[in-house]
Amino acid sequence: MGDVRFVFATAAIMSLLGMGLLGAASARAQTTGDRQAGGTAYYTFARPGQNTIEVLVLGGQAGIYQVGENINLGQLLALSGSGGGDERSRIKVLLFRRQQGTRTKILEEEIDDFASRAAYPALRDGDVVRIETRERLNWRDVLQVTTSVTSLAVTLLTVFEVGRFD
Repeated sequence: MGDVRFVFATAAIMSLLGMGLLGAASARAQTTGDRQAGGTAYYTFARPGQNTIEVLVLGGQAGIYQVGENINLGQLLALSGSGGGDERSRIKVLLFRRQQGTRTKILEEEIDDFASRAAYPALRDGDVVRIETRERLNWRDVLQVTTSVTSLAVTLLTVFEVGRFD
């Protein structure tokens, strides 16, 4: 009888952990760009005959963006759909530029501070924009974890008959 309880308890633990991991992981489907190059989305936002630059966007809707040479960082974020989020999201914008043979960070701002700027920085060919998104915990996340832990504890107490004095 003890082996059956052990197998049942192990299966219950694995299934609860699996549900917790699947519930905690969130994957977003991303749309593809105009062309695909080795799995990297390639987006073009320029008029025919317009001089263009290429900017690499990491995070958000990542890809290589070919845009008009007079575009600024705020416009690129709008084109890439990377400027929004819900109230739980903390979004940070970083801009890297090649200077004197090395790539250096020239801007790092939270999206709220970035949105209140009077002017956005102009982009240059070869710039790299990284968008970091962090989700904050809210009461639903805490409730989900608490419910899973409680269910696991009750299952283990029931299987091993803890608290029964026969």
